Amino acid sequence: MRINRFKILLLITFICISFSEELSDSQLKKINEVTKDVNQASDFKLSSIHLDVDSTYVLSNMKDKVILINFWATWCGPCRLEIPDFNELYNKYHEDGFEILSISISDTKEQLENFLKAYKIHYPLLYGSPKEIQTVVMEYGGVYSVPTSFLIGKNNEIIRVYPGAILKQYDPNMYMDLIYNIESSLNYNFLEKGLESLNNDSKK
Repeated sequence: MRINRFKILLLITFICISFSEELSDSQLKKINEVTKDVNQASDFKLSSIHLDVDSTYVLSNMKDKVILINFWATWCGPCRLEIPDFNELYNKYHEDGFEILSISISDTKEQLENFLKAYKIHYPLLYGSPKEIQTVVMEYGGVYSVPTSFLIGKNNEIIRVYPGAILKQYDPNMYMDLIYNIESSLNYNFLEKGLESLNNDSKK
């Protein structure tokens, strides 16, 4: 069973603080090697349904993207509430390099296809065998409740973890934090975007 790497980091940090004067250079070097990739998002390969097209997503092949990995399930009420806001985010930032990968923790392909008959979702829905999903869940520290989302920056670095539903109406602070981190990771020129917005408004 894989140990949560975030707990490992905390343990190593404690050791470094407590025994920094007693650690040799070779020991410190080894600790640096172990912890240098601690914020790296774990790779996965999962099948998806998107716009009636079946495809496969491999996280390590998307290092040029900013990605919101969303763990969810069709039976989860708060997960369903996120869909309109996620559609809006996807439509707004996708062309700039933003992606949403929504990983169902329990649904089969058939269940997702049936769900899409009732809900319009613009971003990919990922699924896998119970073993595959369990592996991904454990790699991300064990997702014990849904929805839970991870914002992944370019080079697959974990930027932020969002436990619970990201809802613009009910938790505007969390939603704006997500917006800020997406735009920062996409290297948005905020002044340029502001001027563009003003120009668009003046043309209306």
